Amino acid sequence: MKQLFNYHSHTSRCGHAVGTDEEYVKAAIAAGYQKMGFSDHAPYPGQYHPEERMDVSELPEYIRSIKDLQARYRDQIDIYIGLEIENYQAFQHELRAYREMFDYCIIGQHSAALREGRAIGDYYVENEDGHVLLYAGQIKEALEAGMADIVAHPDLFMYSRAQWSDACEQAAQMICDAALVADVPLEVNMGGIKRGMRTIGRQNRLVYPYRRFWEVAARKGNKVIYGLDAHDPQEYLKKEQYDIVDEVIAGLDLHFVDALTFSHKL
Repeated sequence: MKQLFNYHSHTSRCGHAVGTDEEYVKAAIAAGYQKMGFSDHAPYPGQYHPEERMDVSELPEYIRSIKDLQARYRDQIDIYIGLEIENYQAFQHELRAYREMFDYCIIGQHSAALREGRAIGDYYVENEDGHVLLYAGQIKEALEAGMADIVAHPDLFMYSRAQWSDACEQAAQMICDAALVADVPLEVNMGGIKRGMRTIGRQNRLVYPYRRFWEVAARKGNKVIYGLDAHDPQEYLKKEQYDIVDEVIAGLDLHFVDALTFSHKL
């Protein structure tokens, strides 16, 4: 086992994950994890979309469910409860409240904004340099504000880009520098494995992780962790995922940490 904790797990409430909350816990225990965290996609008032995130009204039940599992499995595994948030300007009040409510938050920026529950400026498909820098800027701002404990898939902006540009280098340095100052680890995200190998430009690769980003992180000495980004309990049991992402970052002197402390909750 490469890492005995995973803080990136979703639940069926987001509409694109499967399995019960308890099934994730049982799978994590079976795989040998000592700590796990639920970090489902954060809900935002008036922005419910059944295939992207839970509704605000589901939040109390989410908390009750995970707290129940914390109590029932306390002798077998430490369970934390968090959210995967985006830095959306329109929901700063909610984001501050979530920061206080939960054990931890992951910043996983997926789009520039939301409108009627739909992503605007989706970083999965937007390839202009301006969008790359906007992505990095939103993450930098969130880290400067102390909004998050982990940066999820920091190289998401390379999802469909054919080549690494000067803007990509600038974005990577911006994210890495902000994470260093905030003392927040960057996540080598395994979610890209589910998309398979793709021909993008002249490369046959995963959509992420993307090696050029991690070269920057290695040079700068960022703290790094793995994240399963689990959307199915069975993903806890697929240990070969570590080998797959390790092929991307092979030979890089990355500073993987073996434990995390969520200091804002001390």
